Amino acid sequence: MLRRFRPEDAATLRRWHADSRYGRHLGGSTDDPAVTDELLARWDAHWEEHGFGLVAAEDRASGALVARGGPQFHRVWPHDPEVGWGVDPAWWGRGIATELGAACVDWAFGALGFRRLVSITTEANVASRRVIEKLGFTLLTRAPDPRDRDELWVYSREAQLD
Repeated sequence: MLRRFRPEDAATLRRWHADSRYGRHLGGSTDDPAVTDELLARWDAHWEEHGFGLVAAEDRASGALVARGGPQFHRVWPHDPEVGWGVDPAWWGRGIATELGAACVDWAFGALGFRRLVSITTEANVASRRVIEKLGFTLLTRAPDPRDRDELWVYSREAQLD
């Protein structure tokens, strides 16, 4: 199930952000709760400004928060919305990123009406690159990471017009 984030999600997000496996390709890990609070505020502001943004993904059976994803504008590529995701490491290997990514692509091209999307990752994030390619994106360009980390790979996909 996909839904907007709620304040009670902060504890789960803090756990994810403190996990070095989760943060490895998402800007690093931290146990500072202020970072999670700032992210939640930024995600909410994106929704308020644009009418869409990151969503929380819950496991249907347990109701557990297992991932986050969705279309949103990325600071490195403000031209088109980026579809991205982050999955709780305890849930890796179950196809959640692909399922979530596909749902977000459908939403962005369908109800939101976008004509082009991007998905951004690093060369080292082989798992995400595989998901991006499964979702039909192709490498568009490479861009410097403003945090002076790995170069970012920008993939794109055009809407299929009938």
